[in-house]
Amino acid sequence: MTVTKSTPEGSQLISHLTAVSRGHVRLDHAPRLPLAPGHVRVRVAYVGICHSDTAMVREGQGPFPARLGHEVSGIISESEDPKLPQGTRVAAYISDGYATEVQVPSERIIPLHPGCSLADAALSEPLACAIGGVEMLDLAGTPHAVLVGAGFMGLLALRLMVCRGLPVTVVEPRKRTRDLAISWGAEAALAPEEIPESMLADNPLVVEATGSPGGLELATSLAGIAGTLGILGYHQSGRGLRTVDMEAWNYRALRVLSLHHRSTGDVMRWMDRAQRLSANRVVVPSELVDRHVPLSELPELFMNGEKRDTVKSLLDLTSGVPE
Repeated sequence: MTVTKSTPEGSQLISHLTAVSRGHVRLDHAPRLPLAPGHVRVRVAYVGICHSDTAMVREGQGPFPARLGHEVSGIISESEDPKLPQGTRVAAYISDGYATEVQVPSERIIPLHPGCSLADAALSEPLACAIGGVEMLDLAGTPHAVLVGAGFMGLLALRLMVCRGLPVTVVEPRKRTRDLAISWGAEAALAPEEIPESMLADNPLVVEATGSPGGLELATSLAGIAGTLGILGYHQSGRGLRTVDMEAWNYRALRVLSLHHRSTGDVMRWMDRAQRLSANRVVVPSELVDRHVPLSELPELFMNGEKRDTVKSLLDLTSGVPE
């Protein structure tokens, strides 16, 4: 993967990440433009670094060039909207957030509850996705669930299911994240090789949150007759192509659900709920952050990828940004 850094000139410049082509990213510096009608200007504080972004560059899933970054928080620095005055702490639902500053349509802005930190606000978008996914599941009367994959999204889904009183067994190869799953409320956390034979094809609800072919295969093997297989993992590797055991799906009459959403209105509503859950310490996604990355190191992260044990990284632009 190639990293390019362009050279800034002048004082009114905005720095941002650009994905140029497969395996090629760079930091660009562009002039600050006048505020567009119906928009507010946000000085970015944090951006959650999403696997879908790094995978998009690694897999060459254009179009290119592209701006990336959709897990964004910051402080309004310019606004003509009386409901969103300068100084308001916000979360923003956009797609060009890896930047020092962004212009955001007012309808894509969520003012923050006083108890929600800017770090948690940036993570309100992935938490919103987990909220929407869990809402698709019929948890009433479900005696227990199995969660395959305890990465960042899996742990968020775990916490939401546990908060609704559902006993959850987690299957995860990494010991560190198995331990996190227990601390976040899992009834048990097993490595794949520890799964007892009695657990196979015997669970009413299995949620797959790995995004990998092996994880999907394992989740299928755990779902019982007339059970539900919920797919929360975002399958991008190999351009998302997967081979599934349709005989098992058909024989066991599985209800297979994609736990993903594309309604902007729904995501905005769930983001608002997410930041309130964080403010009230019900689900605090910033507790899972184990790496803060300055903008200067962001291209290297895209080039080298995350370490295997990393749960969540945040682009941290908070120098001089009040909490």
